[in-house]
Amino acid sequence: MPDATYTLLVDWDNNGVFTGTGEDVSSRIQHLEWSRGRDRASQLTGRSIASRLTAILDNRSGDYSSFNTSSPIAGNIKPGRKVRLQGGSGSFPYTFPIVFNDKSQFNGYLESLKPLPSLHGAHKVVLEAEGPLGHFGGNEVRRGMQTSVATGTEMKAILDAEGVPTDASHFDAGQTTMTRSWFDRQRLVSILRQIEVTEGGFVLENKDGEIAFEDRHHRMTGTPHTTSQATFSDASGAARAYTDPQQIDPVPFIFNDFEAVVQLYTVGSLATLWTLAETGSASPLLAVGESKTFWATYPNPDSGTDAFGVDAWTTPVSTTDYTANTQSGGGGTDRTSDVGVAITKFGEAMKITLTNNHASDPIYITLLQSRGTPITRDDPIRINEEDSTSQTDFGKRTWPSKAKFIPDSQEALDWAKYNLSIYKDPVPYLHLTIIANRSHNELVEALTREISDRVTIVANNSANLGINEDFYIEAEKHMVTNYGKLHRTTFMLSPVSAFGGFWALDVGDLDGNTRLAY
Repeated sequence: MPDATYTLLVDWDNNGVFTGTGEDVSSRIQHLEWSRGRDRASQLTGRSIASRLTAILDNRSGDYSSFNTSSPIAGNIKPGRKVRLQGGSGSFPYTFPIVFNDKSQFNGYLESLKPLPSLHGAHKVVLEAEGPLGHFGGNEVRRGMQTSVATGTEMKAILDAEGVPTDASHFDAGQTTMTRSWFDRQRLVSILRQIEVTEGGFVLENKDGEIAFEDRHHRMTGTPHTTSQATFSDASGAARAYTDPQQIDPVPFIFNDFEAVVQLYTVGSLATLWTLAETGSASPLLAVGESKTFWATYPNPDSGTDAFGVDAWTTPVSTTDYTANTQSGGGGTDRTSDVGVAITKFGEAMKITLTNNHASDPIYITLLQSRGTPITRDDPIRINEEDSTSQTDFGKRTWPSKAKFIPDSQEALDWAKYNLSIYKDPVPYLHLTIIANRSHNELVEALTREISDRVTIVANNSANLGINEDFYIEAEKHMVTNYGKLHRTTFMLSPVSAFGGFWALDVGDLDGNTRLAY
C-alpha cells in the first residue's frame, strides 16, 4: 500500500501563516474526517453545505485545553482561527512517485476544540472546523437595490463586500440577468441560496477554502466536465477498484410537476416615503459634536398593501428633507446648515446619520423625511409544466421553485420544461467508496478529484447494477483511521446522462439529436 501523510495546521497566533508555535499539529493526529459538496446527489434537491473537518488529537500534554495557562498556545485557542489540511506527501515504494505533494484537502476556520479527558491519562481533544459557507454564512447582510445584474456578478459583489474569499478562476457571471434584487437583514447563506436557485446554478467551496459559483451551463463546457477524468470499475484487476457501492433510491428525486411564480414590479413617482414622527417638543436634540442615526423604512404601516421596496432613495436635501433649530418647536436660530449628513441606501431602508457641527449650540432636528421612488408589486404570474405519464407511474410529485428573482414568465417556463425533461423519470444516483491507500491510482483520485468532475463508473460485473456510464462528483467524504493506515473516500455521484443532449446558446450545435437547455 502507498504511504501518505497528512499535514494539519492551525494558525493559533492568527497572523495568516502556519509557522508559529505549535501550529503544525500533524504529529498529534489519531483520527481524521473531512467532507465537502452537496448534502445529496441530486442537482435539483441537493445544496452545497459547509465543508467540515474533524480531527481527534493526542492531548496528553494538555496543550489544547483552553484553561491550561501553561500551554504554549494559551490565550490563542479561539474560534475562527484558520485550519488547513494537506495530503499526499510520501511515496509509493519502488514504483510511482506521489505527484500531489502537500495538496490542500481542506481550508477553513476553527469551530471548537473539545477536550476528552481520561482518568487514565490518555487525554484527547476533538478539533472541529468548518468551511467559508459555515464561517461567514451567518453574517447579516443588507444590500441596496440592484437592477439588471447577472446572478454570478451580484453574488461575487456581495461576497467581496463581506470579505469572503472567492475562487477567481471558478466563478461564473451567470446566465440569468435579474431585473432587480435586494436583500434586507438576511443571512449571507440565505442570500446565496436565493441567487443560486434563480440561476439554477451551484454554490460550492473549493479545497482552498474559497467560494466558487457554477452557472447552469458550467458543466456543459470544460474538460473536467465533458471528458471522464477516471474510471472506477468492479471488473477483476481494474486499475481503480471500489468497494461498498450503493445505489440510492431514485423515486424521492422524481418530480413531474414544476411550478414557478414570477413577481414583477412597478416603479412609482417620486414621493415622501417616510417622516420622522418626533416633532415639536419631541424633536431630537443633538449636543455639540453629537451624532444620531435614524432609519427611514419603506414599506411602513402607512404604506399601501402592494408596497414592496424603493427603486431609488433621494439623497436628503437641506431645508427640504431636514431642518434644525436651536428651539424644539422650530423657533430660535436656524442651524440647518450646521447639520452633517451621512447616508447609506438599501432596498427597503435608508440609514441617515446626522451630526451637529456647530461650535457651541445644541440643536433640535425639527424636520426629517425621506423621499424616493416606491416599488409596488404587480399581480404575480404563475407558470406550471407537468408530465401525465410520469404522474401515472409515480403519482403527482411537485417541485415549486423557490426563486425570488426570475426576470420573466418565459424564463420561468424554460426552467420548468428543462427540469421536467430531467426529473420526470428515474435516474441512477450512487455512493461509491474507495480504499484510497490501497494503490497509487486510488490515492491519486482520492486527493485530486474535484466537485463537478466527470468520472466513469462500471458496475455491471460483480456489483450487478447494470451501470456503465459517466457521473458527476457531487460530494466527497474522507475518513482516515489508525492515522494513515486506512483512508476511505466516498463520492456522491449524479448521472451525466440525465443532463446530456442539451443544446445551449453559444455552447453547442443545435440539431435533431439535441434538446433545448435554457
